[in-house]
Amino acid sequence: MRVTEQSRLTARVGYLNQVSAKLDKLQGQLSTGKRIDRASDDPAGAAISLGHRQDIAFETQMRRNLSNGTAFLNATDSALASAGDVIQRVRELTVQASNDTMGSNERTAIGAEVNQLIGHLAQVGNTNFGGAYIFAGHKSDQPAYTTTGSPPTAVTFQGDSGLRVRRISKQDAVAVNVIGSDVFGTLFTDLIALRDNLNGSQPGQVIAGSLQQIDAGLDRVLQARADIGARTNRFESATFVSEATDTDLQKLRADIEDIDLPGTIVAFQAQQSAYEAALGAIGRTANMTLLDFLR
Repeated sequence: MRVTEQSRLTARVGYLNQVSAKLDKLQGQLSTGKRIDRASDDPAGAAISLGHRQDIAFETQMRRNLSNGTAFLNATDSALASAGDVIQRVRELTVQASNDTMGSNERTAIGAEVNQLIGHLAQVGNTNFGGAYIFAGHKSDQPAYTTTGSPPTAVTFQGDSGLRVRRISKQDAVAVNVIGSDVFGTLFTDLIALRDNLNGSQPGQVIAGSLQQIDAGLDRVLQARADIGARTNRFESATFVSEATDTDLQKLRADIEDIDLPGTIVAFQAQQSAYEAALGAIGRTANMTLLDFLR
């Protein structure tokens, strides 16, 4: 078979293009640090890597949910702590006023403080965090409680029993709120009655009768705080698990997508040497004629 100069030139150019393409690919991998730049580079690996990326995105969203939920739980716990302080102060005043040696003027003065504490407790019940009233259930765009009269004759719950749920894993979703009516119950009505009894100079026995309702309200607040604390611990544990899962997924993704840097550098240097050798060989033979072989 006769080998023409044209066929030789075509073969040289084809080989040079192959070497150049491999060199360009390795150079691109070194610049990006990625072994897979498009699905065609490794279809099977790209499919597996896509699955890992989807799982990583899911875990990222879970940590956003967990961070938001933890902040909401912390705000709720702070509000409940304030409510507990108010109720505890009312209890101290009630015990003090239930003493029959106390005069009507002193009880009226205590009644004035209780009245202020009712207003403060209503303010706590309307705590807003991030634009949401935390005790109002799903009706978080409006205050959980409305106050009638001044001094108040009624404090009315106007929220609902909806739970603000945050997904913390593929299997689990947890509520981050507590319902105001569950926490405070009839406490506002009970405290208004106590205030009126104090202002009406009722005897110590009548005043002491409010202690049972006050203690029940304090127990509800403490129980709500314990529940919030348990949920906060769960969110913190879920965050730790999500972070560990993300680290593992990132490693799996990197094992598929990222290059082996030392190996890629060696391959690049070898390919570069092959490219330079090809250029040299082609350059030495490109202008040769029959006379060069007859010398």
